[in-house]
Amino acid sequence: MSGLDLQNRLIAQGNRIPIIFITAFPEQSIRSRAEAGGALACLEKPFGGRTMLEVLRQALATQPR
Repeated sequence: MSGLDLQNRLIAQGNRIPIIFITAFPEQSIRSRAEAGGALACLEKPFGGRTMLEVLRQALATQPR
């Protein structure tokens, strides 16, 4: 199952968790589909630790407490 397939399945099941895509093979079509599905971020390898921390902070901020 691809990341996009997983995203679609989660949405279909009513799961609205923050999704962060990480890829070594960035394609604009995939990025567009992920973002259209509500992905929080699409990170391209390599990326820095600060980038990951910021995206994780955003993800945690979107979760109900």
